[in-house]
Amino acid sequence: MLFVLILSNRTASYGAIMAALPYMQLYIADYLADTMHLSAEEHGAYLLLMFNYWQTGKPIPKNRLAKIARLTNERWADVEPSLREFFCDNGEEWVHLRIEEDLASVREKLTKKSAAGKASVQARRSRKEADVQTKQERNLTGVQTDVEVVFEHDANTKATNKDTDKDLKTDPPLNPPRGNRGVKKFDPLDIALPNWISVSLWREWVEFRQALRKPIRTEQGANGAIRELEKIPPAGFFT
Repeated sequence: MLFVLILSNRTASYGAIMAALPYMQLYIADYLADTMHLSAEEHGAYLLLMFNYWQTGKPIPKNRLAKIARLTNERWADVEPSLREFFCDNGEEWVHLRIEEDLASVREKLTKKSAAGKASVQARRSRKEADVQTKQERNLTGVQTDVEVVFEHDANTKATNKDTDKDLKTDPPLNPPRGNRGVKKFDPLDIALPNWISVSLWREWVEFRQALRKPIRTEQGANGAIRELEKIPPAGFFT
């Protein structure tokens, strides 16, 4: 018969160990067979020693045996010979071999369970990251497709527009003011882009603005265009 004792960690001085080992297996048949000769006082002292051993997860120092058993030094001197047979005395501590075996078994199970839990968490995290990446790629693909449709429509419109005046003369371009001569024209493709915007997507967006006759002429305009890109829904440029 197996009796499981749930030990409270409120009185444990080793909280981390108690958090990992919250229960103790007590085999009633084995216990009674081994302790039939003990008195009630010796039973109580032996159980207290075993409980402390399990709570701390290590052998008991000899100078703390009487205190853990809740006995005076005089009473401990009377019960010590009967309890010594259940422990191995290494000179400084009392070692309980049966409890050591149970501790090793429980720790092994907890280690495997912890490893399995961490693996499960990592697997869920990897799946979530993969889903996010797939969604981002789909959004970018949708944006690029809409840009291509706009470009194709604009190109077809220009190709079918044959009603042009070949004799139309345009005025020659005006010379720029002298104060502006030698000043480099702003190129929106030369600006530094945020990490989430690829060079190819930004180029398509600039060309798209040009197709709409709303070219990006200044750095301020480029920053505004980037803010517009942030607001684009997953379906693309148009809803």
